[in-house]
Amino acid sequence: MKTTALILLLALPLPAAAQGLFAPDGLSRADLGRPWVSAVTGYSDAEGLAKRSAGLSAGTPLGAIGGAKVSLNAAFHHNRILEDGWLPPELYDAGLQVAMRGEKNHLSAGIRSSSDRPFNSLDETDLSANFARTVSKNGPHSVTAGLAYSTRRSFARHIPFPYVAYNYNSEKFSFRLPFSVSWRPEQAWEFSAAYMPPKYGQVSASLKASPALTLKAEFVLSAAQYDLAGRADKKDSVFVEQPNAGLRTSYRASDGWAFSLYTGFTLGGRYYRGRTYDNYRDKVHLRGAPAVSLGLTRLFGLPFRPIK
Repeated sequence: MKTTALILLLALPLPAAAQGLFAPDGLSRADLGRPWVSAVTGYSDAEGLAKRSAGLSAGTPLGAIGGAKVSLNAAFHHNRILEDGWLPPELYDAGLQVAMRGEKNHLSAGIRSSSDRPFNSLDETDLSANFARTVSKNGPHSVTAGLAYSTRRSFARHIPFPYVAYNYNSEKFSFRLPFSVSWRPEQAWEFSAAYMPPKYGQVSASLKASPALTLKAEFVLSAAQYDLAGRADKKDSVFVEQPNAGLRTSYRASDGWAFSLYTGFTLGGRYYRGRTYDNYRDKVHLRGAPAVSLGLTRLFGLPFRPIK
């Protein structure tokens, strides 16, 4: 019953904040229509999981098919575990994604591996696909239906499942069921919240202090899933849950450079083994600690516009 409920709730691609592997912080959908390269580095001193991280990602438009924009994204992230109970000293997150977005249709397919030995075998590799179509649109209201598939998701693995979502978009207010909402009372301010089953949520308040500078206070709860290569049960995964709160400062230079600085805290958390996200075997509790990350993105050219 729990899996069925999650299937019914899951709708649309993840919010941008949840798509961190392929979408750098601070870039809009229009930005992602340009070639870009992004690098990020970070450090967290949480007791039980002190780590140093670094990552490189890139994306580029490939052209158009029938008026729909086609893009390619790739990413490689590395975590060096400095203090832990039983995690391996190195964890990686790597992937490749092809996406096609048109006026009504969105299609994406990708390959991804989150492991101590990425792409070691199919047991450490996630093959995923998502198709969504806007089936109804009337003013600010729209309804989207789609089909999603994943080989390594923490629930409903190897099961293509349908979803339906309702969207409302106006100048000051946006709402999606399920589950995201944003409110822009003034041009400079935006308040937003989102939840994505099974374990992703965020609440934020952002201020556009100038055309180039944005400040965002945020709380994010996320659960990362890793498939360790040497595990005895190939259906097992490692889940790392950490709530974080902090301030993200983003600066957009006029020459195509974007900088971001995150300063905040990890607010405890835990990691454990299990076949699904709610199995808590070999659980290790984490304590809170400061965290910091720095990102640099280079945008090239102009947004791609398909010829109609």
